Amino acid sequence: MPLSILGMGTALPETTVTQDESLRIAQLLAEGHPELIDTLSRLYPKTTIQQRHVVHDPIMLRNLLSKADIAHQEADEIRTNGGPGTFHRLQLVDKAAGPLAAEAAMKALEEAGLSATDVTHLVTVSSTAGSAPGFDSALVESIGLSKHVERTNVGMMMCQAAMNGLRVSNAFASSETDAVVLMVALEICSAHYDLQPMPKKLVTNAIFADGAAAVVGTSRPTSDWQVDLSRGYLLNNERDNLRVAFGDHGLDIRLSTKVPLLIEDKLGDWVKGWLNESGMKLSDIRSWAIHPGGPKILEAASASLGITRQDIQDSWDVLSDVGNMSSPTVLFILDRLRKRNAELPCVAIAFGPGLTIEATLIGKAAAGLANTDPQDLAA
Repeated sequence: MPLSILGMGTALPETTVTQDESLRIAQLLAEGHPELIDTLSRLYPKTTIQQRHVVHDPIMLRNLLSKADIAHQEADEIRTNGGPGTFHRLQLVDKAAGPLAAEAAMKALEEAGLSATDVTHLVTVSSTAGSAPGFDSALVESIGLSKHVERTNVGMMMCQAAMNGLRVSNAFASSETDAVVLMVALEICSAHYDLQPMPKKLVTNAIFADGAAAVVGTSRPTSDWQVDLSRGYLLNNERDNLRVAFGDHGLDIRLSTKVPLLIEDKLGDWVKGWLNESGMKLSDIRSWAIHPGGPKILEAASASLGITRQDIQDSWDVLSDVGNMSSPTVLFILDRLRKRNAELPCVAIAFGPGLTIEATLIGKAAAGLANTDPQDLAA
């Protein structure tokens, strides 16, 4: 049987930074570059983000804003040396990841009515963590998972990674009758905040945030929210438009302005073809959980799929409330949809390095749509 989602949980760091505060920090770091300051003044309001939750306030430099003279001196030093190195940043992630992941996991287990000892498979998802043992091992200790729990980590797939995590979780549930799968996606993006005023980094600094989300599912069909199908699409010759790698000062994220254009051009036709393979049409989909990589990404996805802003209002609301947390973000949207009993079937979509599109179909059977084998359609 496919993965039946019984519980979900989300967790956010206590510290928040408003988008106005973030703008002032960015302008402070861009001092001496009037053209960048002008660009920032126009960029930050366009994100539609109201606030973001972050683990590490000093890296975000909010504490400097009230000390103007010191701030200018320290900002100048940071511009010169790039701020903390990768080792220091990853230590920050290691310290923060365990408690945040545990909070999301326990909420999911509580909603599912299961205990930690019931879990047979643990799937962890992260691109901002970088150590072993990681927060998967910490979860075993902190929430009381079995020492024999089967652990699998999905790493360095960025915003799309929760879709890959759901695919792995679904594979475990489909192959083992008594499987109970706990999946946790966690990102500490603030630890990788770029402290040098480079034009190609302005957008990532303006949108990324921290958070964790968890899913608990079983192989028993006890929920309408069942993971039916997953599919990925790697666009040809588009590697340079979205690239991520570890550099001297944390993650080096390169995001091209071409990405929304590629999504608008490719997404709709690909989703239509994928659904058609299962005997479905685009009009059969009643709910959408589209990863809010930014306003232009959501606008491009809507245009390509022929859906309205209202159809993906949950995606816009998550972006406004908490920003782009990379991999957990689409799970925050799914959690909102489940809690308000959104109509099924639902399609979740996220985008990642490569350029890659990942999609997951949920709740096909609950919507009264028969499962169709693509081989039957071909015959």
